Amino acid sequence: MIPRFHRALALSCLLHVLSAPSGAQSPAPVAAPSPEVAAVMARLRQATPTVVSYSVEEIDRVHAGKGLTDCFWVGTLHPRTFNILSPDLAVTYWISQFRLPAGARLELKGQYPRARYMSFASYNPIGQPVDGLADDAIAPDAGSVNPFRPGAPRLGQQRNFSVAVQTRPIQAGIRVDEATRPANTLFVPTDEATYQVWMRVYAPDEGTGAAGGATLPRPVMTLADGSKVEGEALCRQYVVKENSVRDFRAGKPGLQAAFAIPGARAPHHPAQPGPLQWNSFFNPLFTLANVLINTPFEGLRSRMDATRRSGFYGTLDNFYMTTYVDKRYGDALVIQGKAPRTPRTVKGAAVLNADVDLRYWSICKGRSIHDGAVDACLFDEQVPQDGAGRYTVLVSAPESRPANARAECGVAWMPWGVGDGMDNSHGGYVILRHMKPSPGFTRSLWSTKVPGDETAVLGDYYPAANYESKAAFEARGCPVK
Repeated sequence: MIPRFHRALALSCLLHVLSAPSGAQSPAPVAAPSPEVAAVMARLRQATPTVVSYSVEEIDRVHAGKGLTDCFWVGTLHPRTFNILSPDLAVTYWISQFRLPAGARLELKGQYPRARYMSFASYNPIGQPVDGLADDAIAPDAGSVNPFRPGAPRLGQQRNFSVAVQTRPIQAGIRVDEATRPANTLFVPTDEATYQVWMRVYAPDEGTGAAGGATLPRPVMTLADGSKVEGEALCRQYVVKENSVRDFRAGKPGLQAAFAIPGARAPHHPAQPGPLQWNSFFNPLFTLANVLINTPFEGLRSRMDATRRSGFYGTLDNFYMTTYVDKRYGDALVIQGKAPRTPRTVKGAAVLNADVDLRYWSICKGRSIHDGAVDACLFDEQVPQDGAGRYTVLVSAPESRPANARAECGVAWMPWGVGDGMDNSHGGYVILRHMKPSPGFTRSLWSTKVPGDETAVLGDYYPAANYESKAAFEARGCPVK
């Protein structure tokens, strides 16, 4: 654990709530909070997630026999390894942590995977992304082709690239000016004892494995004197496996206390009766304050900092929104909306279609910030669409699954899973991801600007979600009406 981080977040949460709205030039003086407000803020402080780091022994135990890591890429998030930090189950996340001596330069020599998407990202010590380099921004080596660029062949054999990792004074929430970026360069923040770089591979083509048929990028370090270090020697001298895999986790008593806000109007708070309200992710603390919705303290959210800053090891190429759910409101959660157009790649498409709305979207059923595991996910190609591009996703326990909740009836089904991971087998949350919208597509989460504008911005693409009994859904017939 890192108690200092816990205290900093808690203090930040309190200060933001008691200050003027975000954007004010100089906050006006405010009165001391009432005892009721102070008690609610104490609950939020108790629920603030802290960093939990894993030892070398635990990292090795989890990865034993999986064939996913090497001496540089020392850890993964994957359904068979670490299911933490609300991952997308169609993705493998590779983690490296290393030291970079003064004047040294690190280069990663790799192959483009056969997949929907890949990227590199760097992070600060509290899991906020500070820079990212997506697949289509990585120029290929001489004689190779980047399969993620429009019109390029996806299945060619020559698919090599090289990416440099360099230090620069950068910080979370402020994107690097692309005009200042040298080609194929990922920045890490200066003045850190160790640096973290993650590689993601989304939705690999069928039969190509987690890495999309590619070998893991090979590191080569050039020291200040011009000498090179690579292979096992580089790993022994510069890779730091200890604490390289980190989770953000709220304590169970604290999070349960936050869920039990006095005066909550919903019987199964924080989940609300349908139709459900989705909330875009702006920053970790503002998202934690979603527990105030439909309570006497909901107005406090309007006084909190809603600056958009990613966290929890997110990627700068995704925007997210979530909603709490509880199946005591109904046998099944039914989610319907219009699907953004995305490339179809899993079957081994010859090219990456550029006439799309998003690169990728997915929907997952997760547990809580006490238990960051995800029980089920569906990504775009796994969700049937009707002739108008609309979809139906149904989430339920297996015993409550309607007979017509199947692809032949135009329905994608997800299992509810274990609940919220905190003794409520009915609870949890659902998360929607939108990745890399095309310039002309304005109905994505990337176009949301302030809390509460999701419905207006997404329009037909807003996923209407409501609870329904098994019998009522089966009465819709097949295909589902």
